[in-house]
Amino acid sequence: MPYFLIFGGQKYNDMMEVNILKFLNSVNPLSEKDCDDVLKILTTKQLKKGEHWIEEGKVNYNVAFVEEGYLRRYWIKDGNEITDTFYFDNNLCVDLPCIIGKTRALSNVVAMQRTSLTIFPYAAFNELCEQSMALEHLNRILVEAALLRFYSKAASFILKTPKERYDDLVNSGSPILQRATQYHIASYLGIGPQHLSRLRAEK
Repeated sequence: MPYFLIFGGQKYNDMMEVNILKFLNSVNPLSEKDCDDVLKILTTKQLKKGEHWIEEGKVNYNVAFVEEGYLRRYWIKDGNEITDTFYFDNNLCVDLPCIIGKTRALSNVVAMQRTSLTIFPYAAFNELCEQSMALEHLNRILVEAALLRFYSKAASFILKTPKERYDDLVNSGSPILQRATQYHIASYLGIGPQHLSRLRAEK
């Protein structure tokens, strides 16, 4: 059975259209015109396992919506990868500091398996926001949510123990524990793989 959404009298039955419109409308309801305008700036991209979406030292001013697969953001310090964030189905991936500051990326985002993305230029979306109060409100909500996630993680590393961070991850229902490797989960929590094994054994 084909999937579709209807806004006004317009039917959207392409899976790319359905998924991203469902996501955007779940954040803030959009008009049929808003949906049509957003669709005009969308393209798709397929990443192979190990292929980068964002690379340190390069420019990427696009927003990616993960349709299938997953991405991992990491930093390089002293030759070691430090995992920062994971992006799974129906997540947005964007380097806001890079876009806002018009700078090159300081971190990397890599596909951990074959990954399908729906992408759009942030500048084009920002232009649409100037013409639509609903899209402008949507954009503000998304930016605020990204800021809160960053603040929450920073606070957890300052105020909480590794066990508390692990417990928070378990209780969050995040797919990280099911889909990411133990090595990358440990890095994400700021601990070593053996420490993570001990925490898991205590559960």
